[in-house]
Amino acid sequence: MQELATLTQRISALADAAGAWSISSDEVAGIMGIDQVRFWRAVHEARDRISLYEAIDGWTQDTAGELITVLEQLVGAGPEEQMSRAGLFMPYTLGIDLAEELLFRMQRFSAGHEIRMEELAAMLRHTGSVRAAITIYFDAYVDIDALIDGCAESFRVLQGMPPLGRATAARHLRMLLARHILDRQSLLVGLQERLRIAAAQLGFVDPEDRARAGESFRPTSRESTRRAWARTVMGFDGSAIAPDDLRARYRQLMMHHHPDVDPRGLERCKDVNVAYSLLISEAQGER
Repeated sequence: MQELATLTQRISALADAAGAWSISSDEVAGIMGIDQVRFWRAVHEARDRISLYEAIDGWTQDTAGELITVLEQLVGAGPEEQMSRAGLFMPYTLGIDLAEELLFRMQRFSAGHEIRMEELAAMLRHTGSVRAAITIYFDAYVDIDALIDGCAESFRVLQGMPPLGRATAARHLRMLLARHILDRQSLLVGLQERLRIAAAQLGFVDPEDRARAGESFRPTSRESTRRAWARTVMGFDGSAIAPDDLRARYRQLMMHHHPDVDPRGLERCKDVNVAYSLLISEAQGER
């Protein structure tokens, strides 16, 4: 419908370079040609899925989903597709594809990163801890914000979104990080394992790791154990994993356990993200 297209254009015009925008309920109702009584009745009927306070204060990029819920109450299907195509909203299923793309890109970064051995050795001597040294190393040599922005741009091009879609995709990824659905461990697990091996080669092993593995600590044994755990999490047996099968299983598990679907699924999502990151290189035949 034309009113919906006009509303989408208006919101797109309001968005700044970071993808931030706000629009009042009165303006939304006016553009849609809906009287105030009918509009607020729809808001009230959707009160179990949206915040009434947000509706009163107006809608923003962070409550685009709630605005879509109200619009669907008024005009039926169509608002989500329209706003998604305009790059104003990241649907749930598309958000999972976006997260998978970031995990894949971070694995490629982790595999291709040239470890600064001298700097790592200095960090190990300074901290006396492999874990602490890896944290400092990440802070010094991994620009997650830049990696997120790059992923968001390529994803919006792949999806055929307008430039505004880049900001929406980046915002969605940062929201996943803020909610701990994604975290640095899952994004950089490949680099973390490489740094642990490098630290062991330099003669540094955290006491708890040595205790678990025995005095003859072998990084490859630890890595094999982690990959066996990852296969269990993803539901694969000992056979080779095809990349398409891994991606399909990731989407299946994330759609089932995502906290927006299963409020108790956060820890499961974290495990799935780490396991996927561990298995990407194997599925791609890089081992």
